[in-house]
Amino acid sequence: MKQTILHIGLEKTGTTSIQYLLRQNREQLLKSSVLVSEQAASGNNFHLAIASYSPFREDGLTRALRLTSAEKLEAFRKREFDALAAEIQSTSPHKLILSSEHFQSRLLSLADIKQLRSSLEQAGCSNFRILVYLRDPLKIAMSHHGMAIKKGIHVTESFYRPEHPRISHIVNHRQTLENWAAVFGEENMDVRLYPEASGSEVLIADFLEAVGIEQSQLDMSKQEVRNVNLSAVALEALNQLNARSDRVRLLAEDRWLFHQLEKSFAGRGLSPTVEVVEVFAERFRAEHAKIAKRWFGSKSPLFDAGFKPVTQPSAEELKRVAGQIDRLVSQAMLRRRVLAPVRRLKRLLTPKRSA
Repeated sequence: MKQTILHIGLEKTGTTSIQYLLRQNREQLLKSSVLVSEQAASGNNFHLAIASYSPFREDGLTRALRLTSAEKLEAFRKREFDALAAEIQSTSPHKLILSSEHFQSRLLSLADIKQLRSSLEQAGCSNFRILVYLRDPLKIAMSHHGMAIKKGIHVTESFYRPEHPRISHIVNHRQTLENWAAVFGEENMDVRLYPEASGSEVLIADFLEAVGIEQSQLDMSKQEVRNVNLSAVALEALNQLNARSDRVRLLAEDRWLFHQLEKSFAGRGLSPTVEVVEVFAERFRAEHAKIAKRWFGSKSPLFDAGFKPVTQPSAEELKRVAGQIDRLVSQAMLRRRVLAPVRRLKRLLTPKRSA
């Protein structure tokens, strides 16, 4: 195999749209000897990230995969990378593309990243290229917390700090680049800036150029806009609801509610206060200057300022939107109760994968 491309994120840099396009065009790309793995969690290859934990640790994803011990993790690792090896052997591609934002957000130590490289090499991968998109940490934080609110989490003032544990590891670009370069070599790093003010088509075009795929090799109609931002007023109303109730958290996996919220309240997402903007700017100013010099030929500033003051909603508007959201959540809860027996039966009939 001539090349293995690891697209490691970051979170909130259009990874879902990229992965959807790759997954939908898998068969088409195979005709050009480009393999998009369907074995390691098709599209988003997060299974390979989890399988590279060194040592075992418990988190939301290991619990979801029922990996409760080092022994189960080791068995999972062997199964996932053996499946990848078999996939590579059966297709004999010139190029392999693996994509998951969890490579960056979950593999936080050199030991983790070394485990990933070792396992990939044993599976037949070589000639690595690490593709990563950097984004303004404050933009990542706002997008991340907006999604958290949509999933039922009550976001408090403490969330809007660079050191908050939900985002601190994602926005530490210096550490990310140092860790991945230490394991895979600086010469194999392809570090790019997320095209903030452009549409998704610009990101897709940049990604395809980065991985050496022509648009003519793809069915470009197979794209999907995912994770649409809500308006600031809708997010504030939803956050207030989360402070009083866990109903939205219980519906976190209900795409119906997500779609209804996105259809009715699409917007620009959360907007930080002037104080929060200054806190993030001060925290990352020196580090970003070093990143700009080392990776981008002294581009300054590394990220363009982008937050504009927003008009605060009136109490009447907030109350109106809160009422609409409360009705949607009530409908979703009713659907959940009605569909629960069907979902339970489906789970019982679905074979379980042994760890």
